[in-house]
Amino acid sequence: MTKRVAHILNSLGTGGVPEAVLGLVQHGHAAAYAPRVYCLKPAMEPDAARDLRRRFEAAGAEVHVALGADKIDGVAHLADWLMAERIDLMHSHSFRPNLQGRLAGFLCRPNGLRIVSHYHNQYDDKWLPGSTALALERRMAAGTDAMVAVSGAVQKHVAARLCLPRDGIAVIPNGIAVEKTQPRTQAAARLALGLRPEGEVIGCVGRICRQKGQDLFVAAALELLAQGHSGRFVLIGAEEDAELTARLKARIAAAGAEGRIIFLGHIKDMANVYAALDLLVAPSRWEGFGLMLVEAMAAGCPVVATRAGAIPEVAGGAAVLVGVEEVSELAAAIARTGPDERRRMVAAGRLRAADFGWPRAAAQVEALYDRVLRC
Repeated sequence: MTKRVAHILNSLGTGGVPEAVLGLVQHGHAAAYAPRVYCLKPAMEPDAARDLRRRFEAAGAEVHVALGADKIDGVAHLADWLMAERIDLMHSHSFRPNLQGRLAGFLCRPNGLRIVSHYHNQYDDKWLPGSTALALERRMAAGTDAMVAVSGAVQKHVAARLCLPRDGIAVIPNGIAVEKTQPRTQAAARLALGLRPEGEVIGCVGRICRQKGQDLFVAAALELLAQGHSGRFVLIGAEEDAELTARLKARIAAAGAEGRIIFLGHIKDMANVYAALDLLVAPSRWEGFGLMLVEAMAAGCPVVATRAGAIPEVAGGAAVLVGVEEVSELAAAIARTGPDERRRMVAAGRLRAADFGWPRAAAQVEALYDRVLRC
């Protein structure tokens, strides 16, 4: 008998969590687990949201977007929806859905609802000591049927903060979207992005926010340009933090580097991004998984990254790693990765990326569903 599964998301935004859920839905078995997607609020990026919704629906998942009501109203609305849709298992994803989703899910326990909570990141910026969020997480863990982490680093983080045994949290790594790693010629990819075909292009990919460290990337780029580096530096991703984006643009303008450090915004066709770059730089301050690192490695793009969170675990020795917040070390790593080193990194990266696949992740998640529903 088919069971109804509801994936609870914050919104259909441009981050890695909606893409990860899409990968699970696309490679799941709808005959066994019919998927629904519930978003707690509308997306900030309407165009990206429309595209994601279309892709979810093409994969057989109905999508419901709530109006973004206040917390209590939002919990009540979700509980009503779960009961109206006769959901058998609720699978919440990341910080806000794990909180509000479970509060709503507990109201539906008399109907037999099972609850799975999925942790996609590290949450020290939200799980502050003495905070309501952390206290709720600790209390709700006891009533959650299963908990999932996207990496061993996240498993360790969640277990430590919530005072739980690590073996009670399943580790299921993300996969990669094959369409994002399709081979393209560098010249064609750069043309599609509006970049000149010649010269070296070094990129930083991710929504612009403190976590992803674009300020560190810009600081390293300015240091390299001052040393005579001849390349161009591009930032690719939605402008989540408008204030940070404005500060970075002002700093670049003050240095007279507008033509050398370029903001490209959100780009839908990531295969062009990875093909266009000579080097991907990920200066993250914390990272639960780092989906774009695996995508880049699968696409044959060498990676320089920080040792933040799960990055060493995910990269598996295929990337050049530097300390977190170490701008000069980051700049030096970019400068010293010449053609021979990059060829070695490309070969190692492709080999490492082969370990990550959505069919495997979806099968592991559905095996967990089977176990939970038998209880």
